[in-house]
Amino acid sequence: MINRNGSGIACALGAATLYGLVPNVVRGAYNNGVPAIESIFARTCLVAVCFAVLAILKGDSFRIPRQAWPSFLGQTLATLVVSIGYLASVQFIPVGLAVIIFYTFPVIVMLAAPLVEGHSPGILRTLIAIFAFAGLALSVGPSFDSLDIRGILLAAAAAFGCALQCFSGRAISNYMTPAVFGSLVHAIIWVPILLIALWAGNGTLAIFPGGSANSTGLAFVAASGVVYVISYMFHMLSVRFAPASVVAPFFNMEPIVATVIAAFFLGERLALNQYAGGGMVLAALAASSFIDQRKPA
Repeated sequence: MINRNGSGIACALGAATLYGLVPNVVRGAYNNGVPAIESIFARTCLVAVCFAVLAILKGDSFRIPRQAWPSFLGQTLATLVVSIGYLASVQFIPVGLAVIIFYTFPVIVMLAAPLVEGHSPGILRTLIAIFAFAGLALSVGPSFDSLDIRGILLAAAAAFGCALQCFSGRAISNYMTPAVFGSLVHAIIWVPILLIALWAGNGTLAIFPGGSANSTGLAFVAASGVVYVISYMFHMLSVRFAPASVVAPFFNMEPIVATVIAAFFLGERLALNQYAGGGMVLAALAASSFIDQRKPA
């Protein structure tokens, strides 16, 4: 087994930084005439093709074992919800707030994992979860009347979807490689995402010739797909080089990067309560990572 912690940490930091770019790039595309759902559609196409090519080059089989179907369907549903929910939310609420809401998912995982395993989460996990959700309430509550509820619900759905993605992804990895199930999952969700994009665009797509997207918007769309594919590769390399417990805390850089980029390049400024609430969520993430590191292998 490969054990190169330094390389794993470097790849994790690279992945976290690039992941932090994604919602900002999608927002940039939206500001230039491309609805978020169309950026998601374009990214889905690219991911499905790239992962399929990688699986073919590795000689992997695309057959789905009978035992893998429940987790495969769970992974498909979760990926659809995350893909649409997280990135579409930035069309309605600031990127920084979407990130705060979405990044409650590690705390949801931490709280749900013992329940999935059949025992109580324990007092410490429960207190961390309460602290994280208090931070979320602080971020959203005072500004609720001025926020678009669609963005809040989309980001919250994505957080729960990502938790399901974690559990189903771990289960399906016993039967299929990430490249195989990643390509198949994205190929399947390509259809509903296309239908939603066509419905939202009244039968047309802005990214096609004659659409409302300008060249800058199309460049942002292309960048969102490329950045996501590269960040995913860095992500997979990080857990190849080092144990997940070593690299996981470094992914907490992603919400910081996303918020900073949104402030400097999109000119977004959150309210003081939102920064304070985001800090509470980030502290809960760090605490949950510490608990995961202490958990026996």
